[in-house]
Amino acid sequence: MDYCLRALSEKDKEMIYNWRNLEHIRINMYNDQPISYEDHGRWFESMLKNLKDYYRLFIYQQKPLGLISFKDINQQNQTCAWGFYIGEINAPKGSGTIMGFLGLDYAFHSLNMRKIIGEVLSFNKKSEMFHQKLGFKQEKLYKNKLNREGQFIDVIFFGLQKEEWEMHKVKLNLNFTEEA
Repeated sequence: MDYCLRALSEKDKEMIYNWRNLEHIRINMYNDQPISYEDHGRWFESMLKNLKDYYRLFIYQQKPLGLISFKDINQQNQTCAWGFYIGEINAPKGSGTIMGFLGLDYAFHSLNMRKIIGEVLSFNKKSEMFHQKLGFKQEKLYKNKLNREGQFIDVIFFGLQKEEWEMHKVKLNLNFTEEA
């Protein structure tokens, strides 16, 4: 097995703390301030106990490369929001696309979601293009949604339906090994 997703455990705490504090990750989050180890510890412990949200490590050849999450799960409407990042600086080219592929298949098939929602800060063109590459469509633009040190930032909301994903994922033509 080359690529897979796995649940988090206590041993991942330090690594995820380091990833969350990388500047290229923080700048694209709603809260871009450095995270203290104490705050991270509280978040990590609550996240491990949380049965409503799903966090998964993205693994390549047994090495963690990134983190993907599914939150705000609405079982009745079968919707959720997702978040993700590659934390490993030397991740192989194309890892993000494979992580997105595995994550979306996980959400649609294991979590039985009908729709996935992604939120992108408007200056994050890389994430905007990533969502489009995976088949997401822009659904909303919230003007001036986020105030960061007096600068207002727009937030783009993307949506992807399960049926759209099933048709689109074939176009990605990815060649990788995943665990069944």
